[in-house]
Amino acid sequence: MDGGDWFPDGHDVGWYPEDGDVGNIPEYYDGYEGEDFLPEDYYMPEDADWYPEDMDPYEMQQYMKEIYGEDYLEAADSGGGLAHMDLQELGSLCIIPTLQQGLTMICPLLLLCLTFRLLEGASAWTRHLMSTGLGLATLYLVFEANWYFIVTFAITGHLLLHLMEGSRWRGVAASIMALVFLLTCELFIVEATDWHKIRGAQMILAMKIISLGFDLDSGVVQATPSFLEYSGYCCFLGTSAFGPWISYNDYLQVLKSRNLSLQWFVRGFMTTLQCLACLTVSTCLAYWVIRHDINKWVTAYRDALSFRFSHYFISYLSEMTCVASGVGVTEKGTTREGEGTDQEEEEDVKWDLRVARPYHIELPRSLVEVVTNWNRPMHHWLKTYVFKTAKPLGAFPAIILTYAASAILHGLNFQLAAVLLSLGFYSYIEHVLRQRLADIFSACILAKRCKPDCGHRNQPNWTGCVGLQLRRDFWKQDWGNLISIEDAMTCMCVGLTNLCFCLLAMFHLAYLGVMFDSSSDVEEEGYTMSHTLHKWAQLDYASHWVAVGSFVFYKLI
Repeated sequence: MDGGDWFPDGHDVGWYPEDGDVGNIPEYYDGYEGEDFLPEDYYMPEDADWYPEDMDPYEMQQYMKEIYGEDYLEAADSGGGLAHMDLQELGSLCIIPTLQQGLTMICPLLLLCLTFRLLEGASAWTRHLMSTGLGLATLYLVFEANWYFIVTFAITGHLLLHLMEGSRWRGVAASIMALVFLLTCELFIVEATDWHKIRGAQMILAMKIISLGFDLDSGVVQATPSFLEYSGYCCFLGTSAFGPWISYNDYLQVLKSRNLSLQWFVRGFMTTLQCLACLTVSTCLAYWVIRHDINKWVTAYRDALSFRFSHYFISYLSEMTCVASGVGVTEKGTTREGEGTDQEEEEDVKWDLRVARPYHIELPRSLVEVVTNWNRPMHHWLKTYVFKTAKPLGAFPAIILTYAASAILHGLNFQLAAVLLSLGFYSYIEHVLRQRLADIFSACILAKRCKPDCGHRNQPNWTGCVGLQLRRDFWKQDWGNLISIEDAMTCMCVGLTNLCFCLLAMFHLAYLGVMFDSSSDVEEEGYTMSHTLHKWAQLDYASHWVAVGSFVFYKLI
């Protein structure tokens, strides 16, 4: 690795002169303004190894942070460092320390979740109590001293629901209470850096309280939960720290006794591997594979890719804690009591919880598909408790109110609000444009995938395109008629149209995600308006102009 390229131009101290002798680096910096730049135990062999001797990867990472600060990886990349590393250097300096830190976070959470899982067969009262206790331990483990803000919010919600018992407006009252509590804490009580750490957990808790209020109003939940039942739901260790949102009835399903199975173990193990893989891509591989100096749009795509994989990491982490604690099982059939074998009972159960679907986000059919697969439980919550409530106002107001509710739940953050509202406008424009084009050409080019009986004249008959109709007389078929020219043209035109919209969605995602960088001085307190506008200005506000052009084109046709 070329050490001269490790730090960017303009660094206050610099690393060493590009024409400097590697063996004389310690002497060079010992004489720099009379200060010892390198520690006494610094080891610099002649073959240009530039780190202390006998240092493990985690210590090496801490050592680099002491030299350059928390953002040494990003700083290294701005000078071409990560891109110029070989695989061994990348592994020792980035991948192994990242995995170690990830496992340091994951292992205690898994231990707590497995402790709760081993209580199978205990009474409901015991499991509610353990859910509360282990959930509070999880909150303290993740958020330390800030956990009591979350507990205070939960207690306030319980008092409200009990004071309004019998009322038909508990959902609305819970929504107002959550809004007032969150805004008060963010603006007047909690420090910005502390609030940024607990904002996600507060959002999940607000969704639980609001959904419980609406479910009580509609009769989905028959009676107001007792304090122990309510606290077990709100503090449930599988969802309290990283999500996802689950309904109160979903929580009650966890209390059903289920034997530990191989399917459950494999699902949890695979989710853990996916979690660590996404963390590695976000932190190391994205910056190693895609260089910073190719093109500003390539750099924007790389930064957005890194952010998206950090989201997948949290999504898989939340899946892992849910599955480990017994959430996410679907009944595929019924087995009568006293009948059937253990194998038959196991086949009737499927662990299929999915928080995010990365494939549908990285290669989306449309922005609508991105939105629905970004956080599936939250999408369900917004659709059930916000969109359907606001739908009588019209499709467009309902969509904007839904994205506004999502922005408010995420906190008073201009960047998040700007991204979510922009995404709302983009999704609506794409939806109406593709609807108009589908009507004009009678083709399956809607934002959502068409059903087989959609009625469009130009349906892509993929089976006909392939034409491999396996029959007894397969080898006697007329091979010249296997692929219909009309079917082939329809498949090609519809496929290319959908591909163009897929690329357009990827373009929008790169633009919207570019400002979610890992600059610690900005990220710790939340991204500001100036930061957001600066990032978008660097890309000439191209995505917004394309959206405006798409809307004008829709109006013209």
